Amino acid sequence: MNTLEDVVTLNAVDGIGSVKLHRLLERFGSTEAVLAASASELAQVEGVGPGVAERITTVRQRFDAKAELELAEANGIWVITVDDESYPVLLKQIHDPPIVLYVRGTLMPEDRYAVAIVGSRTATQYGLSVSEQLARQLASRGVTVVSGMARGIDTAAHQGALSVTGRTLAVLGCGIQGMDSRPQEEQSSWISGSGAILSEFPLTMPPLKQNFPRRNRLISGLSLGVVIVEAAKQSGALITADCALEQGREVFAVPGPVDVATSQGTNALIKGGAKLVQTADDILEELAPHLKDGMGQEPGGKGVSRRQVAAAPVNVPESLRRVYDVLSEQPLHIDLIASRSGASPGQTSAILLQLELQGLVKEAAGKRFRRA
Repeated sequence: MNTLEDVVTLNAVDGIGSVKLHRLLERFGSTEAVLAASASELAQVEGVGPGVAERITTVRQRFDAKAELELAEANGIWVITVDDESYPVLLKQIHDPPIVLYVRGTLMPEDRYAVAIVGSRTATQYGLSVSEQLARQLASRGVTVVSGMARGIDTAAHQGALSVTGRTLAVLGCGIQGMDSRPQEEQSSWISGSGAILSEFPLTMPPLKQNFPRRNRLISGLSLGVVIVEAAKQSGALITADCALEQGREVFAVPGPVDVATSQGTNALIKGGAKLVQTADDILEELAPHLKDGMGQEPGGKGVSRRQVAAAPVNVPESLRRVYDVLSEQPLHIDLIASRSGASPGQTSAILLQLELQGLVKEAAGKRFRRA
């Protein structure tokens, strides 16, 4: 039998991910049986080894899953597993998604239209301004902005999305109850009101250095693409870029002055083939063929062409049709589209973005849109 308490307990074992858990379940049949097995039995499972096996045998005595879930409930945090319907679709597609996510706030289906913005903690004013601007532009078009809630570029990205009441997701390198500063707690409250705070770590886990590479793979895994705004040569943001490449996500970078340390990483990414970004349009244009919504491919795949999609309007989802039906070959201003469709300006903008990313709509000058 697999219970949430058992899964949360196994999640507390350092070195357990969905791949190892799947192998353990194939061998023992249930989480209950995994926790009851001996270290020697566990070590025989491919990829587990004696170290992880020993930690599994002791975790049940050292970790109180019932108390963990009670603490989560008391603090408005919900706990989902990789098998839950509410688990983020894009994150489920990576090689080793976390078996448990702690969530404060809300996860929405439209969060699959997400872009990560990350960069240096010691950002320049230029970097902070660009990060905030890109996040604001993306969020105003209905894109969910993902970042890591660290100071610097991450904070600017969250603030940019919040400034236009857009959605934003923050992924922590600690437990949600393990944040170590009041500014972080305040920012957490703002973000969870317009998106969600997420962590794969037990609730009171402190922000340990070794946690952040694991956190970075979730930032890229939740996103269709990752934008690096500023990064020095050894910046952790470059780890996120590496994770994105491994996961088949797009990598974008903002160019910077050649004599500034935090531009060295981003400029090197551009030299290596990352898409140069000046505005949100550079990002959206590149991501359009990589969406999956019943018509495209997985992120990182070839997708379908705009011409192919436009030739089959019957596939327009019902939730988008009221705006699509207003459009024609002649560009219409977004305000007129909203008025004719009956959707609010915010809804119209978000629907137009989804239609554009699916290749059904093209934007003309002056916030005017037409069928592709």
